[in-house]
Amino acid sequence: MCLPLPALGQRSQMPTAATDATVKWDSVAVFQEMDASSEQTSALKRGSSVYVDLRIDQGGKTWCGVRPSRQANRIGFVDCKSLERVGIAPPPVTSSRGGVTSEPSRGASAEIPLVRPATPTANGYAAMKSQVIKEGVIDSGYIATLEAQAAGGGASAVTRAALAHLAAGEFELSQHEADKAVEHFEAMELFSGRQRELVLASLSGRAYALLMKSEFSAALELIARARKITPQSQELAALSGWTHYRLNQMDAAIADLEFAQRIRPSPRVADLLERANRDKGAEDDFREGDSRHFVIRYHGGASRQLASEVIRILEDQFQSLESELHYAPAEPIAVILYTRETFRDVTRVPDWAGALNDGRIRLPVQGMETVSEPLARSLKHELTHSFLFQKTQGRCPVWLHEGIAQWMEGRRSGQAAPQLMAMYQSGKGKSLSYREASWMKLSSSEAWFSYGWSLAIVESIEASSGADGLERLLDAERTESSGEAALLQGLRTNYSGLDEATAEYLRKTYLP
Repeated sequence: MCLPLPALGQRSQMPTAATDATVKWDSVAVFQEMDASSEQTSALKRGSSVYVDLRIDQGGKTWCGVRPSRQANRIGFVDCKSLERVGIAPPPVTSSRGGVTSEPSRGASAEIPLVRPATPTANGYAAMKSQVIKEGVIDSGYIATLEAQAAGGGASAVTRAALAHLAAGEFELSQHEADKAVEHFEAMELFSGRQRELVLASLSGRAYALLMKSEFSAALELIARARKITPQSQELAALSGWTHYRLNQMDAAIADLEFAQRIRPSPRVADLLERANRDKGAEDDFREGDSRHFVIRYHGGASRQLASEVIRILEDQFQSLESELHYAPAEPIAVILYTRETFRDVTRVPDWAGALNDGRIRLPVQGMETVSEPLARSLKHELTHSFLFQKTQGRCPVWLHEGIAQWMEGRRSGQAAPQLMAMYQSGKGKSLSYREASWMKLSSSEAWFSYGWSLAIVESIEASSGADGLERLLDAERTESSGEAALLQGLRTNYSGLDEATAEYLRKTYLP
C-alpha cells in the first residue's frame, strides 16, 4: 500500500484539475479538441462559472477541460489563462505557535504528519512571490537580476534574493519538482546570512524536498539543524519522528513524536505514534540483519537461514528492478518477517491481503524454512511497490501500483481473462477512476477484479507502448494534477479509453 507524501506550496491562480473557476476575459472560445484549429463548439463570457476537470500542457499552451457544472458533461477545451480559480486556496493556516500544516495532495495519506514551520510573512515575501511566479512560471531572469544586485548591494538586496529563491522553491514543491526545489533552497541559504527566519525556511524546505525523494538520512540532518534554531518546534519534532520511523529507528521516532505531542497534541502525530509503538512492541524480540539495500527483522520462529535467503533474493530483485524501472531507492528498505498472527495484529489488513508495503515490506512467513516460489514472487511484488512509491514521490495510483507489481513478479492475465471480461462487460467491475483510491475496504470479489484488471491494463500498455509507455506514465503521475491528466500526458488517453483498450487486448490475446 502507498503512504504518499503530500506536497506543500501554492500553485498559480490558473485553475488546476478538479476546481471551480470563472472566466476573466471578455470572451473565450471553447474548442472541441486541445487545438485552436479544431472546431469551436461555443464561447464563454466574462464572469461565467465553469468546472475544470482537466488541465494539461499541449502545443505550447495550457488547456483546461471545462464543464458548466461538476455534474454536467465536458463542453470542450479553453486556454487556461482565460480562467481564474474560485476560492483560491489561502496560504497554509498558521497556528498560534507559528506552525503550518499541509492538506494531503492527490493520493496522499492523512496519517503522515507532514508539517513545517511557517514560511516568512515579513520582509515582503508575498510581494516577492508575485514577482517571481508569473502565470505559473518562475521568472528566472528576475531571480538572476536580484542575485546580481545582492552581490554588490546591502542587506536588503541580499534578503530579496533569499526571498526570491524561497518563492521559487515553494513553487517547485507544489509542482512536485523536488530536485529543482532543492536547488532553490540551497541557493536561498547562501543569501540568508544570519536571519533566523530565512535560514529556518531554507533548511525545512530543503528537508521536505528530500523527503519527497525518500532521501531520509540527508533530510534528517537538515531537520536536526533546523531544530537547533527552534528547539521547541512541534512541527519539526513531528517531522523528525516520522523521518526516524521511515529509517526504521523506532526508539528515536517514538521519542520525537512523544516530544511533539507534549508541545501540542495532534491527531496525525498520535496516529503515527500509535503505529510506531505497535511496531516496536511486535519487534522487540526480533532478530535483525542487513545488506546493502535492506534491513531485515524477523521473529525468533523464523530461521536465520530463511532471513539470509530473503535478503539474497531481494538484492537480486533490486538489481533487476533498478534496470527495468530506471530508478533506485536512496535508503535501505525495511523487511519485517512475522508469524501469521502477529502480521494480522500489526498490519490490520483484510483477510485477502497476504502482504503489506507501507514503507516497510511486511510478510507472514510462519512455518517456512526456505524461500518458496510464491514467497519470491511476493517479495518482488512488494519491492516493486517501494520502487514505484519513491520514483513517483508517492503519487502513483493504487491501480498502477498493483498492475506493475504483478507484472514485475511475473503474473499474466491468462486464465483470468474470461471472467475479467465477463465482469467488465456486465458492469460489475468498478471504473478505473475508482481504483485510484485505497483498496483496503474492498470485498474479496472486488479485490479480485481490481487486481486482475490492473494487471491487464499494464499488459495492454506494455503491448501497445512498451516499457517507454509505462515510463512516460509514471513520470506524468509524479507531476500532473490528476490521474486523468497523467493518462493524457503519458499515454494520450483517458480512463474510459484505457479500459476499452484493455478489453480489446484481452479479447485479442486470450479469448478465442
